[in-house]
Amino acid sequence: MPENLPEEQTPLNQNLEQEFSQPIENTVVLDENKAAEDLIDENSIPPSEPTEPVTAAIMRPHKPWIPSFHGEGSKYFVIRLLNALLQVITLNFYYPWAKAAKLDYLYEQTEFAGSRFKFHGSGKEMFIGYLKMLFMVAVIYGGFYWAKGNQLIVLGFLILYGGLILVYPLAIHGTVKYRLSRTSWRGIFFGYRGELSELFAKFFIGILLSVVTFSIYWSWVQVDLRKYITQHIRFGDIEFDFTGKGLDLFLIKLKYMAFFLVGYIACIVIILVLAVLGFGLGTIFNADIKGGFGGFSASIIIGIVFLYLLIIAILGTIALMRQREIFQFYAAHTFAWQNEQWHGVKLNMTFGDLFRLSVGNMFLLVITLGIATPYVEVRNLHFIMPRLEIDGTFDPDIISQTESEYRDATGEDVGDWLDIDLA
Repeated sequence: MPENLPEEQTPLNQNLEQEFSQPIENTVVLDENKAAEDLIDENSIPPSEPTEPVTAAIMRPHKPWIPSFHGEGSKYFVIRLLNALLQVITLNFYYPWAKAAKLDYLYEQTEFAGSRFKFHGSGKEMFIGYLKMLFMVAVIYGGFYWAKGNQLIVLGFLILYGGLILVYPLAIHGTVKYRLSRTSWRGIFFGYRGELSELFAKFFIGILLSVVTFSIYWSWVQVDLRKYITQHIRFGDIEFDFTGKGLDLFLIKLKYMAFFLVGYIACIVIILVLAVLGFGLGTIFNADIKGGFGGFSASIIIGIVFLYLLIIAILGTIALMRQREIFQFYAAHTFAWQNEQWHGVKLNMTFGDLFRLSVGNMFLLVITLGIATPYVEVRNLHFIMPRLEIDGTFDPDIISQTESEYRDATGEDVGDWLDIDLA
C-alpha cells in the first residue's frame, strides 16, 4: 500500500467539462437520406477516461458518516457487577468470560451506517489464551525471583525486562489479530495481516534506539508501530493507512513538556507568594513550630486544599490539552482506501468538551470510590463516537468479505496484563 496519499482529485464538474469540451476530429458530413445510425463514425469520437470513481460520487452523495453508541450505564453496570462477583468466586478464572460479556455488550451497542457491530469471541477461546498468559507471567517472574534469591540481581533484571520486551510485541500482535478477526459488521469481518516477526523487529530496534537516545526516539517507535499495524488491518476489502510522522508526535510531546515545566514553576511561585503573604506554607510552618499538627486551624486546612486543587487544575489542564492534541494527531493521519481513493477520518473534539467530560468522570469516580467506573466507560463512548467522522465519499454498502477467522486469544490476555488495548 502506498504510504503517501495521492494528489487531490479533480472536482466532478471540472472533469465533466474537460471531457465534453474535447474537439471531435474527422467530422462526418451528414447525409439527410441516410439513417442516423449509419452516419455516425464510431472512431470519430475520442474515448473518454474511465468514470467509475465519478459515477460512484454521483450515485453516493452523502454527508460524513458518524458512528454512534447506544449503551446505557445502568445495564453495563449490572454486567460488570455480575462479572466481578463471578471473578471473586472463581478466584479470577472467570475473567475471560467476563471480558467476552463486556465486549459483546459494547460492540452490540456501537452503530455505523445503520448497523451494529458484533463481537464473536468467546470465553472459552480467551480462557485458553488466559492460561498461556499465566504460564508466561510465571516463567518471567519466577526467573526474576530465582535470580534475586541467588544474589544474581543483574541477571534477574535482565530476565524481567528482557521477558517484557519479548512479550510486548506478542501482546500487540495477538490482541489486534484476535480482536479484529472476531469483530464483524453486517457479517463482514475485520482482519489483521501483519507478521509477528516483522513487528518484533521494529519493536526491538526501536527499543534499542530509544535507550541510546534516552527515550527521545520513542515517539518514532510509536508512530512506526501504528503505521505497520494500520497498514495491515483490513475491513473486508477496505485497506487502511497511517501517514503520521515521528517528528510531529515528538514535537507535540516536547511542547507539552515545556508547558508542564512552566506549570510547575507557576505552582511554586503561587505557593511562595501565598507563603510570603502569611497564608499557606508560612502559616503551616508557624503552626507546626508552635503547636504541632494539633495547632492546625480550619483556615490552614482550607489553604492546603486550595493549593492542592490549584496544582491539580493547572497540571491537569495541560495534560488534557496534550491528550486532545495526540488524539487528533492519530485521527487526522488515518485513512481508508476504497473506490480508488482515500477517505479521511476526523475527530471533532474541543478542549472544552474534553474538560467537561474529564471533570464529570473524576467527580463520579471520587464520590463513588470507583464504583461508577462502568458509567464512566459508557460516558466516554457516548462522548467519542459522535465526534468521529469519515468523509461522505466512503460507501459502506459495497464492502465485500475477504477475511478469515482466527481463534488464538493468547495475545489478547497478554495485552490485558500489559494494559494494551485497541484505540
